Order: sequence, then C-alpha cells, then structure tokens
Amino acid sequence: MNRALALSMWGVALLLTACVDEKPSAIKPTPDDVTRRACHTVLYVVERSNHYFALNLSAGGKSSASPDVELRAAGRELLAAAEEAYALEMNSDGEVDMTQSEARIATAQQKAMAVCVGLMGEPPWA
Repeated sequence: MNRALALSMWGVALLLTACVDEKPSAIKPTPDDVTRRACHTVLYVVERSNHYFALNLSAGGKSSASPDVELRAAGRELLAAAEEAYALEMNSDGEVDMTQSEARIATAQQKAMAVCVGLMGEPPWA
C-alpha cells in the first residue's frame, strides 16, 4: 500500500511540474573580487569627477584585469585614454590643453560605470 501511495504521489508531482508554464528565474551571479574592486575604483574616480590620468590609470588597470568581458573592454578603453593623457602631458612640459583627453577619460569612465551598475546594481556597494 505504501509503495502505491508513493508512486501515485510521484506521478502527481511529475504531472504538476509538466503543467507549469513558468521557467525558473535566472539568478544573477555575484561578481568576483577582482570585478568588485575594479568597480569600487571606477566609482571612486567617477564620484570625485577625477579626469586626471593618475587615478584613472589605476581604475583602468583594475578594470582591464576583470574576468567580465564587458568590464575588461571598458577598462581597456579607460586605460588607453589615461595612458594617452599621460603621454600628452609628459611630452608637452605642461603647456598643452588637456580638455579633449579629459573628455575621453570621462566618456570611458561612464562606460565602465555603466557596466559596473549592470553587474552590481546601483551604488553604494558593500
């Protein structure tokens, strides 16, 4: 009797799961430590409106080391913009207009920040 009851309950469970149209919700994976640190560094420079190359070299370097493909691409863009600004300033003896370089850094920061928000949600992050 117990076996028949168990089999009938199993059959009911299978029938109910086959009738459900809902798909299981996708759980967003938690970003790894490298990605979290990179996003915190990007947030730091964005919050301070820092478009100078020094801190952005660090933010770009950390972001370009992320295992996340989108953040890595945004980090490489930020790193390239910061390296370009560094080269421009070092080769000009400080007598060059850095407006375009700083604008490129700001654009790259916003791209990296958008990726971080997509990965971790809106700041503040823990």
